[in-house]
Amino acid sequence: MKLKKVNAAAGLLTALILMCHAGMMCVSLYTGWYNFILCKSFAHMTESLLIIHAACSLIIMFFYNDGTSVALYRKENKSLIIQRASALLMIVLIHMHTVAYAHMATGEILTTSKAIRLWVFEIIYIVTVMTHFAVSFSKAFVTLGLISSQKKFCIMQKIVYAVCTVAAIAAAGGVTVFFIGGLV
Repeated sequence: MKLKKVNAAAGLLTALILMCHAGMMCVSLYTGWYNFILCKSFAHMTESLLIIHAACSLIIMFFYNDGTSVALYRKENKSLIIQRASALLMIVLIHMHTVAYAHMATGEILTTSKAIRLWVFEIIYIVTVMTHFAVSFSKAFVTLGLISSQKKFCIMQKIVYAVCTVAAIAAAGGVTVFFIGGLV
């Protein structure tokens, strides 16, 4: 199905731009250096691609269902459940992520409780995004026909899991430095 290939390509492009956004924000959070145009450009590109990817995913899920029961998914494809659950959780948490740094523009001084609350939501969001990325990345290559053997798929999965773990730790560290560093 062409829509699945379009969605896989949109997902991979979203992941690439997301990693650029996360990398730039990590640099900003760790060093205090902030380039508004660069940081916001990656954020807006990620957002635009994410909307395309999410729309394609929803169309595929609701209108091109393969007829497989949820019970079979639970037994046979735990990564699909993780993929969909993390996608839903990202949608729920995206608002918290986008407003987490609003105090910088307004000049608001965060209370300890608000800083901790924003930090917790950001950590959950980061873990959710990296979990979704980890379980989805290799599947996109299969959908695009770029991986055809189980062995290559497993090798790529291990590499992607490692990269996502390192990225999540780096991002969580940056968020911790930013929100909690000033409290201690």
